[in-house]
Amino acid sequence: MKEKEKLKTALQRLEKIVEELNRKDIDVEQGLEKFREGVELIKFCRSQLQKAENEFIQLKNELEQIHEEEPEPQQQDE
Repeated sequence: MKEKEKLKTALQRLEKIVEELNRKDIDVEQGLEKFREGVELIKFCRSQLQKAENEFIQLKNELEQIHEEEPEPQQQDE
């Protein structure tokens, strides 16, 4: 499964957990287990978003470096 799909699935599961935790009829043990799962999903999502941000920064730096290496266009005398 691609990282993007894993992130999407994790976010969907996190939404479901939040809905389940908002129910008034959830018992303490079940609520605690869902909370633990939610924390792990949040850690995973943050990690994936950090990877995406790092990749974005790297690509931006590469693009800037390419731009700096390009020769200046020569102006023609009119």
